[in-house]
Amino acid sequence: MALRPAPTAWFEVVVPEADAGDAMQGLADLRTVQFEWTETAGIAPGLDELAGLVRRYRVLAASYGHYWPRPAYQGRCCTLPVQVSARAALEQIDAWVQAARDRVERIAVLRERHRLLLRWRELLPALAEQAPALDLGALAAAGPPLSAYCLVLPQKAGEAVDQADAELVALGAGLIRAFRAGTARAWLWLGAVEAADALCAWASAHGAECLPVLGWHGGPAAAAADLPSRLAAIVRELQTLELELREGARRHGLHHAAGAMERIDWFQQTARNIRCDGRYCWITGWTSEPDVAHLEQALAAAGVRGRATLPEPPADVAPPSVLRHGFWQRPFEVFAQAVGAPGPAEADPTTWVALLVPVLFGYMCGDVGHGAVIAAAGLLARRLTPAWPLLVICGVAAMGFGLAYGDVFGYEHFIDPLWVHPLDAPLLILAVPLGFGALVLTLGLLLHTVESCWRGQGRSEGVADVAQLLVYWSLLAALLWPVALWGAAIGLLLCVGNRLWRERDPVAVAAGFGHLLESTFSLLLNTVSFARVGAFALAHAALELVVITIAAGTPGIPSAALILIVGNLIVIVLEGLLVSIQASRLVLFEFFLRFFEGTGRRFDPAPAPPASGLDSWERGKR
Repeated sequence: MALRPAPTAWFEVVVPEADAGDAMQGLADLRTVQFEWTETAGIAPGLDELAGLVRRYRVLAASYGHYWPRPAYQGRCCTLPVQVSARAALEQIDAWVQAARDRVERIAVLRERHRLLLRWRELLPALAEQAPALDLGALAAAGPPLSAYCLVLPQKAGEAVDQADAELVALGAGLIRAFRAGTARAWLWLGAVEAADALCAWASAHGAECLPVLGWHGGPAAAAADLPSRLAAIVRELQTLELELREGARRHGLHHAAGAMERIDWFQQTARNIRCDGRYCWITGWTSEPDVAHLEQALAAAGVRGRATLPEPPADVAPPSVLRHGFWQRPFEVFAQAVGAPGPAEADPTTWVALLVPVLFGYMCGDVGHGAVIAAAGLLARRLTPAWPLLVICGVAAMGFGLAYGDVFGYEHFIDPLWVHPLDAPLLILAVPLGFGALVLTLGLLLHTVESCWRGQGRSEGVADVAQLLVYWSLLAALLWPVALWGAAIGLLLCVGNRLWRERDPVAVAAGFGHLLESTFSLLLNTVSFARVGAFALAHAALELVVITIAAGTPGIPSAALILIVGNLIVIVLEGLLVSIQASRLVLFEFFLRFFEGTGRRFDPAPAPPASGLDSWERGKR
């Protein structure tokens, strides 16, 4: 359990310009490097050209990428400069596009024909039943200047059929046959090509279809019998053409070309401000590696000639904070993120929050049954929200306090309490959170003292915190033992002496005395705020008692069971929302206020370059 973020070091890598892409790839593969540049001048030449080449590649991939094999990645991105490699890769892709153009166009025609056949498969049985003697082959063979179509109108467009008749008659068109296909109304139509254009335009405006009459032989029944063989032939031809396209892509080396372009795309996005002078490039940023040897080993593994150093960081750039949290801590990062990231001289509050929040939630919502429902809801929502572990952990905590209270869906006689029933000892339930709150606030002050030592202010700030704690705890103890007020007096003297020693100014002494009084009053108010934890625990027990009482007074077992289920669900949702808000408020305002400012920034390692051919490739295709 780390008390503070891990440190980062500023690194600088100098490599020949031709090796810049491979150098960044090798460093990013470590997942311990955050690239950062402090200058805006000297942007690497050719990146704008690379961006244009990558855009062109993305257009080609969107149109034809489903015929390509998955990218193949080699150890190094490019054996030539990235601009040359990108142009060479695009030449390979363009060569395949030219060779594949006819097949691609044929595939488009076949897919449209396949779609039309599937639509006719829905229409032919109805047409065979209602007009078995109709010669579809004769209609299809009419040819220019005539054309034959089937107009399919959805049920909602049926009211416009009479209007369509009038418009088609005005155009000199003839309606051959009307029939029904399910809930749709359909018309076989033969007329002039110009009228067909008007017909299809009208159909499109009304959400209808205008299907051409295909080259059938005979009537609808014969066409329906012939249709499966036509579909099968189209599928076979499509499979053959697609296989030829994929084999051609493999022969043209598109797996290597696509792999190079994916890596180049990653490079041009990651290296927007890399500084180069025509011969060498300077790659800088932050690393969590403690030794420069790890960086040099990564460069050597990528086949790059370069030199890595860990110089002093720029004075005007704040180092990022490396947060190393276990799986059980990560869900609670959201609380610190609401304020900011801890700086290098700040304590990381995530571990403390991961311990504090479940205790607060469980105390306020202690019920074995409710906790089990909340935990189960978290497990069911694991694919819907990244916050699901919070529900599971807090649900388990509620189950634990439910055992302490002996509470199962509000019933207190199913199990014996490990501690006490809340409504049997309300003052105790209210008093315990006050003591717990005092400990939480003390922890916040102690963390502030530790931070003062990290900043080199331990003597002055630390003494002030000790004086504050002495006054605070003396006033709390004086509620039971009035003699403890002498401790508060000692704390006041310690505060005054510290101010005199630091500043030797009566005004500063008065200011310090006033600050001590103000902060002590704030601490006492914050302590009282924790009483709401006990109040919500009592409210939970009271609400459950109301639900059980109403159910007990309801005649009939089904009605009583329904009231119990609905009542408990309402309590779970309502209390879950309110308890979550109250726990968050106590953490963010009472606890964080003592030590956490969130003035840092989180260490964000550079994304690893595409290596498996899955993530970036699928992202590019979409």
